[in-house]
Amino acid sequence: MIILDSNLWVFGTVGASARAERLLDEVEAGETTAAINAYILQEVLTAFDRTPGLSPAERDELKTLFCTRLTRMEGLVEAPSSRDASDALLAQRRAATHTALLARILDIQAKDVPILVLAFEHIERRPTILTNDASFASLNPSEHRIPDLDIEHVPVEH
Repeated sequence: MIILDSNLWVFGTVGASARAERLLDEVEAGETTAAINAYILQEVLTAFDRTPGLSPAERDELKTLFCTRLTRMEGLVEAPSSRDASDALLAQRRAATHTALLARILDIQAKDVPILVLAFEHIERRPTILTNDASFASLNPSEHRIPDLDIEHVPVEH
């Protein structure tokens, strides 16, 4: 099972990374199992808003296409509805005390804690978090008594 960070969902959707595109295609075809939660969904939708060169209408269309594609992904074992995402969700999760605590203990950024928690919720599937964030990928879960979870750095070729 894989857990993609938001950048890989974005890069795969807009065609900025061939590997990310392949990963999304594999999840859509059911060849790879993945999960996404409302937090990652909101990060993706927010990233689309920051995509340069797109009009507001094009951003809205991109968001709609992404959410529609999620519903067709045969390999998703967990997928939130776009109704589960909100602008306040990111700030609430990142500011939560338990998020700050885990970020400090693990020496990762607070924004990465909800991704790690999602992977841990699926620990029986031996998930691998795929991220283009080298600092997040440097976390070794085995050093924290979580041997069934891996994190892999996926450099994005532009």
